[in-house]
Amino acid sequence: MVIGLVVLGGAFVQRNLAQKAAEASLPKGCNARAFGEIGGPLSLVNQDNVAVTEKSFQGKPALIYFGFTSCPDICPLSLQTMTQALDVAKAVPGSKSEAIQPILISLDPERDTPAVLKAYVASAGFPASLQGLTGTNEQIAAAAKAFKVGYRKSVPEGAKPEDYVIDHTSIFYLMDSKGKLATFFSSDPDPKDMGICIAAISKQGL
Repeated sequence: MVIGLVVLGGAFVQRNLAQKAAEASLPKGCNARAFGEIGGPLSLVNQDNVAVTEKSFQGKPALIYFGFTSCPDICPLSLQTMTQALDVAKAVPGSKSEAIQPILISLDPERDTPAVLKAYVASAGFPASLQGLTGTNEQIAAAAKAFKVGYRKSVPEGAKPEDYVIDHTSIFYLMDSKGKLATFFSSDPDPKDMGICIAAISKQGL
């Protein structure tokens, strides 16, 4: 038993050292933040009204953003940032960023039908292969909970109830090909720094 514990302890130390060495090789400000509690099961539909789960994306890394199509500024700007960052990442020599699937998960299922999402994800300036996902209120709530995304409906002063907006967490999640979090980028990152970081992490294996 003691020998077994020593072996396991040694393996754990080696893994930690390997992880620290890998992180040390990343650009300044770029961290491999693999929190196991972020991410998880999904049950949604895409812009073509095809049912998808988290297994639909396994085998391929993904860059995920939660937002909504009626968002006046933050969401479209964030998706443009995603485009710019991915373009930067793909241009880095040795990068393996080409395989990354960009994804928008709607937080407004009442208005964001598959048809609405299909038109939206094709907008100029957004990633060419962007997939839009939506579902029922319950399905969206479950996805948001899995990714620790906070959101709530609010009506701007003087607006009609149907002209509500969704206040929400603005984070980009880079998931590896096994559906595990590789890192995340908080609101309004510099697209160049984000792209260089994505490229560096992709070289280590996504």
